[in-house]
Amino acid sequence: MLLSHYRRPLFLLLLAYAGTLLLFRGRLLEPEPLPFPLPRSGVPVVGRLTEYPAAAPGGVRFSLRTESVYGRPLEAGLMVYAAGSPGVSYGDTVELLADLSLPRGAESPGGLDWAEYLSGRGITAEARARELLTARPAGPLLRLARRFRESALAAFRKGLSGEAAAVFGGIVLGEKRSVPAELKAAFQDSGAMHLLVASGSNVGFVVAVVYFLCSRLGLGRRRAGLAALALAGFYVLAAGLDAPLVRAYLMFSAGLLACLLRRESGTFQALCAAALLILLADPRSLFAAGFQMSFLAAYGLTVGMAAWGRHLEAGGPALSLPAVSFFAQLCLYPLLAVYFHRVSMVSLLSNLVLVPASGVAMGLGFGLALSGGMVFMALAWTGGVFMAAFLWLVRFFAGLPFAAVSVPEPSPLAVGGALALALTVLHAPLLGFRRPRFYAAGAAAAALFLAGLFTGGREASRGTAVSLFGDRETSCALVSLPSGLYLVNPGLSGPKLAAAVLTLGASGLEGVILTSLERRNYSGLKALAGKVRIKSVLLPPGPRPPSLRAALAGAEAAGAGVRVLWPGEEAAGAAPDWDGRGRGYTGRDESYSWRIGPVRLSGGGGLAEWDCGGRRAELKTERGKVVTGGIGEAGDGCGG
Repeated sequence: MLLSHYRRPLFLLLLAYAGTLLLFRGRLLEPEPLPFPLPRSGVPVVGRLTEYPAAAPGGVRFSLRTESVYGRPLEAGLMVYAAGSPGVSYGDTVELLADLSLPRGAESPGGLDWAEYLSGRGITAEARARELLTARPAGPLLRLARRFRESALAAFRKGLSGEAAAVFGGIVLGEKRSVPAELKAAFQDSGAMHLLVASGSNVGFVVAVVYFLCSRLGLGRRRAGLAALALAGFYVLAAGLDAPLVRAYLMFSAGLLACLLRRESGTFQALCAAALLILLADPRSLFAAGFQMSFLAAYGLTVGMAAWGRHLEAGGPALSLPAVSFFAQLCLYPLLAVYFHRVSMVSLLSNLVLVPASGVAMGLGFGLALSGGMVFMALAWTGGVFMAAFLWLVRFFAGLPFAAVSVPEPSPLAVGGALALALTVLHAPLLGFRRPRFYAAGAAAAALFLAGLFTGGREASRGTAVSLFGDRETSCALVSLPSGLYLVNPGLSGPKLAAAVLTLGASGLEGVILTSLERRNYSGLKALAGKVRIKSVLLPPGPRPPSLRAALAGAEAAGAGVRVLWPGEEAAGAAPDWDGRGRGYTGRDESYSWRIGPVRLSGGGGLAEWDCGGRRAELKTERGKVVTGGIGEAGDGCGG
């Protein structure tokens, strides 16, 4: 690996194309709109499934690329929800009578914006299928790949417990949607979430096994290589053509083609070619987290091992194996902060054990999928024992003190600085440890990163800003002031509330405030306190039910101060009165109003009023939905 690799035409072409997509994203990648307003019922649609169906409440869901709507040619993306098991799958062309509607947006700050997510995939609307028929089945090769996938997942469910079957589905086929949320969190905290995504290691496993078997059968090098690539391509179809799989398959194909043509093949060149081909086929992939993380991991591993190779050889496997894990994850840390607001601190250690173990799991999984009879029973028993130990290790690493830390969403400057630092480390041997340019690059990257950290979160420059959200039971509010961030009524799930705080760029809360002592207003407090720092919990007087006492004890154990306030008192920048009905306050059927800086919250947290440059700003929610909007923008110090 030389610095001159970055002057090669293929890399420059990739850079130019990606830059064009980035600059003109709005014009080039805007989803095709439907030529009529929504919602609309009973719309006849014909289209092709572009992914394997996933389980959804009451049935399945899948993305569809339309061929015609109302009998007229139209290409648009739909997310289809079908009741029951309609018997269709990836690649089938279907006819359906659908009720079309616009997808929902984010239900809370930092929550999944479903409409934005679908738009990034080129999907315009949601469709609930009334009737669904197969108009044209997929081709024979894809049908065969589908049968292999379905039989493999069925074999896992038959021979293994629910958790073990779900994890085998993730490791072997990338089907992680049935993995329980608690177990996904453990994989994330242990730094092993990537093992539940079918990726380059899966393709490499298939290629290596098939090549070895073909060689043993006496096939020549070329025939063995072609057979390996053919079966690896079949596997990629069965696993769903996800970006990490396609990237790995294209890289292996480029390497084999170069070998057959007797040309010198470079891994860096193959990586650039794979990225360019994927972006040409689907330009929206550039903005998908899976594509970004897959290619950054492969890039870090490719460049790091090439640049540091001779320095690592002296240390042998004891140095090379940790280096592989380090280089693969070095560029991912900023993206983990952006997309998940949580970074594993034990990933370098855990992956030394879990990555080799996942290779064993892959072998057992393929054995289960392809065997039967007594062999299947023996493999199922072995797989169950192995997976119990594997999951114990995952939970062990996730349970270590400070295994993972929650981090606020970094600013663009901080992300750029972190990536620049990673690039400096990767290229250190090429820059020269004794040359000024190495230290200049490191100093510039560190300065950029520190500047990003000290610019604060994205709410820091907004002055007064209020966000109201919630559900049918609870009205929540986030109040951002120059003095800090306040959360009113932590009645949603703790992880959802933590995501709201971290997305605003805050590492903690100045205060958590309850408008009443009803469970609906504090049910997420204990879990929230375990994920973000809380300085103070302020609540009205009244009898505390056992669940509230437990929640407050959890918050106090995490370092929060708890204080009861009566009207006329003030603490942590907040002062209460109550929404009285002339009967006094009991803590049960009346709610406090709170004044937090210039913002007054009333109506159980469902109404916010504040002064905005001499004008009155107001936000109001009903059943968790905002029904009146605020005035002003971030630029004039007010926001809604």
